[in-house]
Amino acid sequence: MEKRKIPALCALALGGICLSSCATSTKLNVSDVCYQSIRNVHTERSPKTDIPRDASILVEPVISSAGEVDVYVTNLTDSIMIIDRTKSFFVDPQGNSKIYYDPTVTTTTNSVTTGTGTGASVNLGAIGAGLGVSGRIGNILNGINVNHSELNANTQTTQTYRMDMPTGSIAPRGKASMSRTFYVNDTSGKSFLEALSTENAGRSDIGREYNKDNTYGTFRICISYSLDGGKTFDKIVSDFYCNSLILSPVRKKGRVNESLRSVLTSRNEVLNEPWFLLYFRCNIETGSNAYINNQLYDYK
Repeated sequence: MEKRKIPALCALALGGICLSSCATSTKLNVSDVCYQSIRNVHTERSPKTDIPRDASILVEPVISSAGEVDVYVTNLTDSIMIIDRTKSFFVDPQGNSKIYYDPTVTTTTNSVTTGTGTGASVNLGAIGAGLGVSGRIGNILNGINVNHSELNANTQTTQTYRMDMPTGSIAPRGKASMSRTFYVNDTSGKSFLEALSTENAGRSDIGREYNKDNTYGTFRICISYSLDGGKTFDKIVSDFYCNSLILSPVRKKGRVNESLRSVLTSRNEVLNEPWFLLYFRCNIETGSNAYINNQLYDYK
């Protein structure tokens, strides 16, 4: 197979690992190069330039390296768009439907005490140390203070209430977050890849490509929206699936580039997927051992 040059982003990822390792006395050891990609059933790998002019809504899930999914909605029309969060859902890979509207009221309490005063304080521990008192008695004395003070104190307590609104509006040509995140870390993200590399390195499905009808993990996003002031509502349902999973162990200590090259040449254009996570599993969490390309979207 013809060797390809390692893309700049991969060189940067490796460079980041090396730089991070200089700040710790523990020697960095990369054991695996992991790769995972996700596609949308509707758009597959189509670029955003293919979105037709008469489309009304754009949905963009943003998936973090931890498998956390945040969803952004763009109003592609010149009308005000109303989102009904009570009829908008996230369906996880296990089929559990989770509503975007959370009726729970969250209360946060914060107390601050301020004041002025004068006083004197004597630490018996200091006196005991001067007299040569040690042992258990000395330890007790160290924790005792004799105080005489006057303080004019004022304690102010504030409470902050947070609650979801059943509906929200997006301005014409505007963009907004659904303001609630969900996790797919059992089938996506660093923790999933960590588990594979440590527990299931012999799995036959590692290194495979998948299609929408034969995959190990799917999730769905359903957004309910209105363009006529809430009189009628339409919905967009977007399905996403993991279409590849590759694990390349570092067989010789320090030969990370060989494993990386194995991932990049395992199939065509692995770095052109709309969403992929390239993860360098190592003994130290450097904060730079994961790279994400996030260009997932759907429209209607």
